[in-house]
This record gives sequence, C-alpha cells and structure tokens, in this order.
Amino acid sequence: MAYCRLVFSLLVLSVVQSYASEVQVFLWGDLVKTSLKSNPLSLITAENFAETLVQELKGDPFTVIFMEENLSVEDFSRKNAEGETYFPYLRANIGDSLYLPNVENAVRVLNNLADPDKVDHVKLLENGLSAEIEPQSGEFLFINLKDAQEGDSRADLLRRHNDFMEDMFTKLKERYEKVVAIYTAHNPSWTIPESHLRIRRQASSRNNDYKLDGLRLYVKELVLSEGNKTTLLDNMASSSTEFNNTMKTMTTVMNFNMDNIQLNFVENNGYWTFETVLLTRSNLSEMLYPNHEVYAVNGFSYRCAQNVTFSSINDTQQYSLTFMDMKVQPFFKNTNESELVFGDSFNCVGFFSVPIWSGVFVVFILLAITFYGIMMMMDIRTMDRFDDPKGKTITINTSE
Repeated sequence: MAYCRLVFSLLVLSVVQSYASEVQVFLWGDLVKTSLKSNPLSLITAENFAETLVQELKGDPFTVIFMEENLSVEDFSRKNAEGETYFPYLRANIGDSLYLPNVENAVRVLNNLADPDKVDHVKLLENGLSAEIEPQSGEFLFINLKDAQEGDSRADLLRRHNDFMEDMFTKLKERYEKVVAIYTAHNPSWTIPESHLRIRRQASSRNNDYKLDGLRLYVKELVLSEGNKTTLLDNMASSSTEFNNTMKTMTTVMNFNMDNIQLNFVENNGYWTFETVLLTRSNLSEMLYPNHEVYAVNGFSYRCAQNVTFSSINDTQQYSLTFMDMKVQPFFKNTNESELVFGDSFNCVGFFSVPIWSGVFVVFILLAITFYGIMMMMDIRTMDRFDDPKGKTITINTSE
C-alpha cells in the first residue's frame, strides 16, 4: 500500500515540479534509522524525500506533522540573549533524529504520501487546537502552527512551538507504541508575512509602543530601580503633554498607578535633546539625568544604545529609570496617531567610519605619488643644441 502511494505521489510531483519550494525538515521519534545524512550543499528532491519517508515510516507508526508558515536554517541556530536555543526540546533529541536542511516540496510530499482515509488536519490557534482530535494508529496528523500573536518576537513564537511539540509528542507517545514527529514549514523564509499575523481589531497599542500626543516612544521594558528593588512600569493609566513654543520645550507625563514620570525634551539649533526625567511619587519628586546624551536631528528618531538609564544624583537615595532597547522621537506639536511615525534613525555612528578613512588614506597616497611623478617629469630637460659636422664643435660648460 505504501509503495502504491509513493508511485502516485511521484506522478503528482512531476507535474508541479516547477512550483517547488525548498524548506527544512526535522524528523524524530521511532525512526528506522536510515543511513541518510544531512547535506546542506545538496538539494533533496521531492522524489528522494518520498523514498526516505517510505523507509523511515515502515510499520505504520502514528505520524504527526507540525507545520510552520516559515522556517529556515537560521531559526535552528539562533540563540537568545542568555545563550539559549529556540528549540531546547529538539536539541535534546538531536541524537535520535534526522535533519534535512534542503528539501523540495516537503509539505506536498507528506500530503500525497498520507492515506486519505487516515488524515486529520487541525490548526494551532491562540486559544488552542481548532478541533478535537481522535487519532488512530497509522494515521497522519497535520497541525498548522497559526498562533502568531500581535507583538510576538520570532524567539517567543518558536519557543512556544517547541513547548507545544514536546507536550503533544509526549501525549501521543503515552497512547501509541510507535510515534514519528516531523517539523517543517510551508515556505523557506524565516520571517512571518504580515498577512499571516492575527491582528486583534479595535486593539490599543502595545504596552511597550507608546503613541502619545507629540511623542512616539518604543521600549522593550521600562524598569525603575530603587536601591536593590526594581519595579517594571507597564500598563500606563494616562498621559498628558505640554508644549512651550517660546522655550521650544516639550514635557510628557506618563502615569503608572503610584509612579509618574515626566519626560523633558528641548529643541535647539536643529537638534532635539531628551534632557531629564522627573520621577514623582506620593511623597517624592526626584530629577533623573541620563548616563549619556540622548539627542538627534529634528525629524529623526533616536536609536543609539540598547539601554538608556536616567539616574539621580542624590547621595542618600539612588533612583534610576532604564529604557531597555529604546527608540524615541518627539514632534514638539500636537499630533494625531496617524502622524506619529518614526523618522530615520540616528544611530550615533559618525560619517567617517574606518572603511571611509582607509579609502581616503589610500587616495591621498595615490595623489601624492601622482603629483611627485608629474613634478619629476616636468623637471626633465631635453637637448636643445646639436653638433654641426661642417662647423665648429659645440663645447658645453659644466655650469650648463
């Protein structure tokens, strides 16, 4: 029966070969352990992949296929800031797995190889699986991972899928003697297209992306430190902005329940500067100063340091406010939400970088050599007197 399905799949694949897409495939579980090894320099055709599946799926194990919208080799090798991989579960099973980094039409081959009478298709959404499943032995279960959420980073999405695959495989392993899991994708890109993201309608801006009157501010986290105590400022209750056109200043107040912060901006000579932050509590008012200058050209956004910290200069009680991964731009006027668009980023990189200086240095050397050569050529003196065989011999003095 399996070989009949293989012949049918090869016929179908020969028709659609021109529409091939090359993706990664990761198999683990009760595999037969073929001698096939991954080779990133060669393409595994659809026909070869179908033959590999027939060999690996002997004995009709229960096969679950986890399908991403997009997947790439970089996703398997990336790590977060703590040095942890996005796929700790897959990495733990690397010894009993088969990784194929370059497979042609993987999803199409899997669909053609599966028995139509024993196939289940479900989706993983934000609230869980789209339908209840009652798997049978020898069945193919296709799970489309479509739970991308607004504000998800690539690391969060893949780590959540890693945990889901571990949980699902463990449950299936408790129920069946043989289980094979396959992790692949529809497309070979590592980014998720915006058309595949589930956007909540009538939703407000994310907590870390503030669109206030006259100010656009993005921070990954806003952390207030008081000695050894740290507080994460989120869920802003309200905000207000005041403009002073005479002094060319702007102050924006952000209220976080018990803690209020006032962001002070000033505009001068074509530049804007994020000068200070005023921290206000019920019994406290403390001015905080930045650890380095925060400024940019008018119309540009600031995106220089990963973390920007504003600290107090009070010796008795130290307060600090850290903007983690900050991007900010004041507009110094009343603006609606549609106008709050970040300008080009000012990244604190000088115009004359090392490569530019190297090029200028080489050009100066070449110009110096050329100028010296021209001067030497201009100093060459040619003969202007010649002997007359019938006349008197020309005598040239040493001074000439």
